[in-house]
Parts: sequence; structure tokens; C-alpha cells
Amino acid sequence: MKTIEVVAALIQVEELILIVQRKEDAQSYKSLKWEFPGGKVEQGERPEDAVIREVKEELQLDINPVASIGRVVYEYPDVKVDLTLFHCSLVDGLPIMKEHNDLSWSHKSLLHTYDWSAADRELLQLAGWLD
Repeated sequence: MKTIEVVAALIQVEELILIVQRKEDAQSYKSLKWEFPGGKVEQGERPEDAVIREVKEELQLDINPVASIGRVVYEYPDVKVDLTLFHCSLVDGLPIMKEHNDLSWSHKSLLHTYDWSAADRELLQLAGWLD
């Protein structure tokens, strides 16, 4: 099974965290699931550079990755995802959706109320934010 390297950004402004909802998809495991913004790491690209690029492309936000929060490897039915979550500071911009169904600024205590993608759910559990 193919493994893809993926990065995601935990962007927090005061008490709120930016999360995004995937578009509808024929594959139910990812259709309309919530996740942290991010995407695939290109060949030869540093993960920190990939998260900056992906968030800029997807949401028109300028961010600065401060630290790696955690990493999970999750096996979906058709692909294995190696996902690293970075805590990122917001440098500039207001989010403009280009590739998502929806976005939300959520308080950490409410993250459990969203229907998360499986890999992102594991990251939340790793961070101690889900039961």
C-alpha cells in the first residue's frame, strides 16, 4: 500500500482553533470529515515548508510553524497516511476557502463535537483533546 507524507496546521488565535471540512467525496471515510488544514509534502520539500505552502494555497493564510505537536501513521482502505501536526502562529490573513466545504474557529473544548477524519482524530487523542 502506498504511503503519503502529509502535514497539518494547528492554527490557534486566542482560544480558538481553525479547522476545515473536506468536500463531499464518493469515499465515505473522508467525505465531509473535519480536519486540520494542510496537505501532501512534495518530493524534496521540508514538512515545515509544506505546511506553509498548503495553508497558503488552501486558505490564503500566512503561517509560521512553531513546533511539531505529534505524528501518526494511519492506514485508510486505499492509502497509508503519515501525518505530522504543527502548532502554527498566524502571521497574516483571513481564511478564504478554496478547497473545503466549510471552516470553523472552534474552542478546544468543543473539538469532540465534530466528525473528524480518522488520522486527525488520532492526533487529537494523542494531544489529549479527545477521550
